[in-house]
Amino acid sequence: MHGGRRNHRKWGPGFVIILLTIGFLMPAPTPVMALNTNLAIGCTILGLLATPMIAYGVYENLPSRRGKERLLNGEFYAGGFLGVAFTPSQDLLYNGVVLNGGASVSSGAVTLRNNQFANSLAGGVKFGYFTRTIPYLGLEVESGVNNSYVNRRTLSLSRPIQGATVGTVPNDFWINWTTALHLVGRYGFLPDKEVPFGRLQPYVGIGPCFSVVYEEVDSAKNFGIDVMAGLRYMITKHISTFVEYKYNYQWAIEIEAHPFYLPNGTECRGLTTLDFATHRVVAGLAYHW
Repeated sequence: MHGGRRNHRKWGPGFVIILLTIGFLMPAPTPVMALNTNLAIGCTILGLLATPMIAYGVYENLPSRRGKERLLNGEFYAGGFLGVAFTPSQDLLYNGVVLNGGASVSSGAVTLRNNQFANSLAGGVKFGYFTRTIPYLGLEVESGVNNSYVNRRTLSLSRPIQGATVGTVPNDFWINWTTALHLVGRYGFLPDKEVPFGRLQPYVGIGPCFSVVYEEVDSAKNFGIDVMAGLRYMITKHISTFVEYKYNYQWAIEIEAHPFYLPNGTECRGLTTLDFATHRVVAGLAYHW
């Protein structure tokens, strides 16, 4: 029995390290991420979150700590997930438009209506903690990424430019990388001797997030809100599987020099503002200790 507990204590931090390593090795989009400092910023944020987690896991597994009660007696968990992301259509607001010859269009905002994003894959990692005193409430840190393709299409303009009432956006590639802090509430059903809280656990979470949206010509760093609802099933005392719905919303992100084209081929660029929302449906596995 004691040997089994020691093995579980060793596996816990090792599992966390593996998941965080996978998160760091996720492929970076090009060309924007490779040419600016946003990747370094994102890795720094993940590093600040991961370092104390790994340090605590190492500390609790020191030989001098074996057989002693943990400093934090609640339930830790770490997991990874994959799924699908749905990005709703957005209007692109241009606060001033410059033509490719350098001429500025008359003052006033121009909006391209209903820019559509293709559905895509989503993935990420998470780390959470529920206290023993209040097992219904916990905190969770999550970092995930999804891409959103834009296929070349013609959109209506809110007002004419050089007599044109439509503009064409080119093929584009957007990346949404979000790190969120959730306050999580859960409830347990189907309790038994191995999992007294309950094997079936519906839960909800909400909290602030920091996101970086990468686009072909620019990127934007934003604060927003992240919401989730999920259902977890404890396969064993230490292994669970879960499905989640996630909603991420960012207000008034700004993309510089975003292009579109008039029917006569004239290129237009300007500072683009839009609210950016993403729906994700994912499934994953987690380790609990």
